[in-house]
Amino acid sequence: MTKSRIFALFVSVTSAAAMLYVGLYQARVINHMVCPLTGYGCENVADAPFAKPFGVPDGYLGAGLYAVIALVLLFRSKRSWVHYLLVALAVLATIANVVGVEDMLKLGSFCFYCLLTTLLSPVLLWAVWASGKLSV
Repeated sequence: MTKSRIFALFVSVTSAAAMLYVGLYQARVINHMVCPLTGYGCENVADAPFAKPFGVPDGYLGAGLYAVIALVLLFRSKRSWVHYLLVALAVLATIANVVGVEDMLKLGSFCFYCLLTTLLSPVLLWAVWASGKLSV
């Protein structure tokens, strides 16, 4: 496994964990979020109307997206379509995060975990791209 692929796996698992935490709060599996930035912004963002597209907590959607990326990264493949699938998923994550930041700006509150995944998404995209065709 290449270094860029291992790094992409680390970033995707980190992002999945952050978004799962948000999703667990949104589903009220946990009652309170620890928010390192403001102490309250994470819950404000997680409870905002835009945080449940299609009625599904976006934390779960994000966690699922990053988990799929991580799972695909675990499998070795010489097929170029796998590489392009990973790049497309990483682009999707980046776009979704940019839209999320726009929503947070309008709301006037910020979620540490959402900002973390936003900052990591272009890093993930770079790492997936750098991993080439994922062949070993």
